Amino acid sequence: MFGGLKGAFANDDSLGKAKDAGLSGGPKYNDQVSVNGKSVPNVVANQKISQVCAAARVKVPYNCQNGECGTCTVMMNGRKVKACVSKVPAGKCNIQTL
Repeated sequence: MFGGLKGAFANDDSLGKAKDAGLSGGPKYNDQVSVNGKSVPNVVANQKISQVCAAARVKVPYNCQNGECGTCTVMMNGRKVKACVSKVPAGKCNIQTL
C-alpha cells in the first residue's frame, strides 16, 4: 500500500553534502553597547534599540511601536532616535534615555 513512498524520505546523494541551516558564521555581536552608562553584553548588530534597552532592564515608554509618535525617543551616540525602529550599529553605541 505505501510502497510508492518507500524512498520519499531517503537522502539524495546527488545534492552533495548537507550544510548547516541558519547564518553562516553566526550573528555579529557588538560588545561596545551601553545603556545609561551600563554595559550590555551579547548585543547583535542590527538589533532594535528597544530590545537592547529591555535586556538592560531600562524602561523606555512606547506608544505606536512604528516610529510615528516619538514617545520612545532616546539619544544614541549624541543623536535623537526612536527606539522602536532604530537599530544598533556595528561599532560603538552609547544609548541614553531622555
